[in-house]
Amino acid sequence: MDKNTVAVLGGGNGAHALAADLTNRGYKVNMYEMPEFRKNMEKVFETKQVTSIGAIAGTFELNKVTDDINEAIDGVKYIVILTPAFAHKGYAKLLKGRVDADQVIVTIPGAFASLKIKKIIGDDPCPTLVDANNLMYDARMVEQGKVNILELDKIELGFLPVSAEEKLMPEIEKMFDIGGTYSDVLECGLALINPALHSGPCILNAGPIEYKNNDFYLYEHGFTPSAVKVDVAIDNERRAVAKALGYDINPFHIFPNIKHIEERGEDWEWQDLYRAAHGDIGLTPIQGPNDIFSRYLTEDAPCGLVPWSAVGKAVGVDTPVIDSIVNIYSVFHETDWWKEGVSLEDLGLEGLSIEEIKTYCKGD
Repeated sequence: MDKNTVAVLGGGNGAHALAADLTNRGYKVNMYEMPEFRKNMEKVFETKQVTSIGAIAGTFELNKVTDDINEAIDGVKYIVILTPAFAHKGYAKLLKGRVDADQVIVTIPGAFASLKIKKIIGDDPCPTLVDANNLMYDARMVEQGKVNILELDKIELGFLPVSAEEKLMPEIEKMFDIGGTYSDVLECGLALINPALHSGPCILNAGPIEYKNNDFYLYEHGFTPSAVKVDVAIDNERRAVAKALGYDINPFHIFPNIKHIEERGEDWEWQDLYRAAHGDIGLTPIQGPNDIFSRYLTEDAPCGLVPWSAVGKAVGVDTPVIDSIVNIYSVFHETDWWKEGVSLEDLGLEGLSIEEIKTYCKGD
């Protein structure tokens, strides 16, 4: 398998940023987008180039740009899925029967992707699976083929099986800036930050979000004291679920200027998060969302809040604030997110005890 050519699956902000970043690091990139979405990046198909401004600047030549999945992944060791979490099942079904045990699928952000992929692909053969806790770029498309990378972040990883970490990490840390690893992919999924970060500001600013002509900036306008208090309540429930499984997840450590919270332990206050959000230059310039069907809601609810609640129920931890957000979003979208969201069955965890869940997620 060729470890110097990376298949990047996806055509959004993050995928364009990653294609530029990897090429800048000396890798060849095969960029793939599904045929039905090809029109959104037709310029990249024509030029086989991605231009990046901001934290990474330049125009980068890609090895391949294709809507043929076999062409994208043939012979490559690393396949990186960088899409919204609601696309993970579709990519797992697309890759089923086309990948082998010598390949590695990295999903950024993970949002329990490894468990979902394993459930769909099965054991014969199943590649090594790696999840990231977050996207490492604060980025937005400027136009087709051009992305603005506002800020670079480190990511933390979970491996399935966990024994693969030692062997793969020397290669992976050359591809990405790594801040650490988790004990398994379940801990990584519970450490996903966006559903806890977006939900308070989105639910309490539904009016401004729906008002199409409003120049709304979530991190600048939406992080009001009340919204931040909702976020903290969600985060506390998320961390309580993690604690029941033996994990110790830090609160909101996505923000460089909030690191002191980890030192204060449980004594930190909502004001710390408020100051961190308003003081993050990589996030405050991001405009939107300006649609109640934004992925800030329609991704975070089914792919983050719903599985957090489901895992909580499995380990005996109540999540009333998380459940309230899901219920209200279900009204917003006229969609039953409990039914449409990621279930324990989707994760392969249905009916398992805490110890059985932990064993399954080790994968060894």
